Amino acid sequence: MYSSWAFSIFYIKKKYPELSYKVLPRHLDKDMLHSIIRVGLPLGLNNSIYSVGHVLMQSLINAQGSTFMAACSVATKVTGVANVAINSFSSAATTFAGQNLGSKNYARLKRGGIIIPFYSGLCTLLLGILAAVFCRPILALFTKDTAVLEMAELYIRVVVPSLWTFAVFNGIISFVNGMGEVKYPTIVNIMMLWVVRIPSAYLIGRFIDGKYIMACFPISFTFGMLCMMAYFLTEKWKNIRRLAAESLKENS
Repeated sequence: MYSSWAFSIFYIKKKYPELSYKVLPRHLDKDMLHSIIRVGLPLGLNNSIYSVGHVLMQSLINAQGSTFMAACSVATKVTGVANVAINSFSSAATTFAGQNLGSKNYARLKRGGIIIPFYSGLCTLLLGILAAVFCRPILALFTKDTAVLEMAELYIRVVVPSLWTFAVFNGIISFVNGMGEVKYPTIVNIMMLWVVRIPSAYLIGRFIDGKYIMACFPISFTFGMLCMMAYFLTEKWKNIRRLAAESLKENS
């Protein structure tokens, strides 16, 4: 990694001297530092809180016994197939939003805010259907234990059909983060984990049946999706829509 960094600096200084690239800054740009902190601090805080939450969530899963733990581990191999589209579209959403906001292409930004989550959800839904239909032979590649297979299949039947809601949620949240609006997504992310997923997992395990504890994921996914869809009702998005309409009038 360090070799790549050093080589990149050497290459830029030799091939593109007009960039005046400096290894170390001569002074701090306060405005840039403020922007970095404004965006980076909430994201870092969100990741830290999320890590702690996942430890607690894992403890609830572990409390269901070794068979359930093994089933969850195996089932996530299959859900990873459906997550391929989510990761791809989410990465594209962040870059797309940042580039179009920077170039002030508001009309394209507005279209992307709807199209990216929609197709992310659609592709994930189709992949989820395939994963759910063929889950048994896929699961058999990882374990031959009948009890683990049955529990893993139950996990997939409960979680995978709802993954499209997580795809829509992740598409929107990545898009909004790419626009530099990190406060709203951070609050939604924290609420999704600490207010919805963990409490619902505890309540399901305590009052219903521990083997259905994975139902906390569809519940939290749906909550997160609805909250992020509500972003399109905020004044900031309404301003993007207004700017998009104005740019279309100017170009017509």
